[in-house]
Amino acid sequence: MTPSCCARGVAALLEEEGFDVVGQAGTAQDLLALVDEALPDVAIVDIRMPPTKTDEGIRATREIKRRHPRTGVLLLSSYLDVKSAVELFDEQLEGIGYLLKERVADVDDFTEAVRKVAAGGTVLDVAILEVLRDGQESERALALRVSS
Repeated sequence: MTPSCCARGVAALLEEEGFDVVGQAGTAQDLLALVDEALPDVAIVDIRMPPTKTDEGIRATREIKRRHPRTGVLLLSSYLDVKSAVELFDEQLEGIGYLLKERVADVDDFTEAVRKVAAGGTVLDVAILEVLRDGQESERALALRVSS
């Protein structure tokens, strides 16, 4: 399966900004094989990947971090999934990020986020922080925010 037009667009943007893009994957299985082979500094993962477009990206992220703890993973999502983000950050705080796809439009902020995750840092979309701050999530989510 070929990468989506969004994935191709992100790859082109990163290449224009001087990043070395080692490959693109259309499915979570292809992504895992690519990461195993290329061992990139960071993998940029769509939260919803084929074939079901449900949680393949989240599951792939967990597997990448299990297999290659030093590889950063930046999840991109079209929608705000606070629960999934909180669960990921509860499991892993180093080299992980979660951004809404709309943030890619701000090239400087996006490339800064990619670099931060690649260096082992953490990036969390401001929209998630606002939801957590406004108390719209569980006590566990709020505890995570306080401890981060």
